[in-house]
Amino acid sequence: MAMGQGTSNGLDETDTRAVTKANFLFHFAASNEWPLSVKEGEFHLTVVGNERLHAELVDKYAMKLIGAQPLTIHGYSRTEDLPSEEFHHLVYCDVGGAELNRLALALADTPTVLVSDSPDGLEQGALINFVSIGNRIRYEINAADAAKKGVLIGNKIMTWAVK
Repeated sequence: MAMGQGTSNGLDETDTRAVTKANFLFHFAASNEWPLSVKEGEFHLTVVGNERLHAELVDKYAMKLIGAQPLTIHGYSRTEDLPSEEFHHLVYCDVGGAELNRLALALADTPTVLVSDSPDGLEQGALINFVSIGNRIRYEINAADAAKKGVLIGNKIMTWAVK
């Protein structure tokens, strides 16, 4: 069942991990240079497997613009629920391993930036992977693979990365 769009459903507002990840995801969307072929219409940011993160993004960022594109936020419970015929600019996947790898392969020929939170995220095909360092959420980037997809990772995003 899709999480859909809408307002927060009253989930715990003290989830600082979701707040931090939502902030990073918005900046990943806004600070990268996307191919001209996907700079028209809506900007699609999709969350798979994390209802709290989806709710946080909807609450804080649903009315924002990415460049001149209105931001549309989608949420799905499982990777299988993600419509393969629709293009998504930025996809966050909460699961790792083989399931993340399958999603990465499905998105391989698109300029989609796949973001994960998995110990092996970059190895499984994500372009950006969240990591915990101490009590802080940081991220690592595979900028070379992003460039192969036609996405130029912004300087600010590169500066904040740990790898």
